[in-house]
Amino acid sequence: MSWAEKKRFAAKQARAAKQRAIEEANISGNHEEYERLIGEFHKAKEERAAAKKAGRELRQQIKENLPHTGGVKWADNEIADAVRQGRNAPGVQRNKGNWVFNLVPGQMVQLVAKAEAWTESYMVKEIGILLDPPRGERAAVMFGQDVFTISCKKLRPVGEEE
Repeated sequence: MSWAEKKRFAAKQARAAKQRAIEEANISGNHEEYERLIGEFHKAKEERAAAKKAGRELRQQIKENLPHTGGVKWADNEIADAVRQGRNAPGVQRNKGNWVFNLVPGQMVQLVAKAEAWTESYMVKEIGILLDPPRGERAAVMFGQDVFTISCKKLRPVGEEE
């Protein structure tokens, strides 16, 4: 039997003995003894509740006094509040998604890592020359002797550091 089990068993025996004493005092008609035992029972119960409450308050006090680590710091100005609430704010606009490509005709370009350009017989993975400036989303690029119209998002200037 573990120590915790022994403790629980002893507490159970003590509660049973107190309950028997209260019942015997009630049956025998000894009202003074009965009232005293009931008073002790309620007093012990109130002391346990007070101890639990004091423990909770102490834990809360310790938790409040512990140093706090840095958390997310939210901006607390009117513009930030408006953005969080989804309202219009001065100086804040939606991202329209307009791409601006810094590519010049005649510039050496290469495809991004996951992009592919296929001729009739093989896939192109080499450096090409940009033929016309990107006006929309696509631009003409010459790889070897073949000309492709490729999305500008997939083109990078050669030697560009990321």
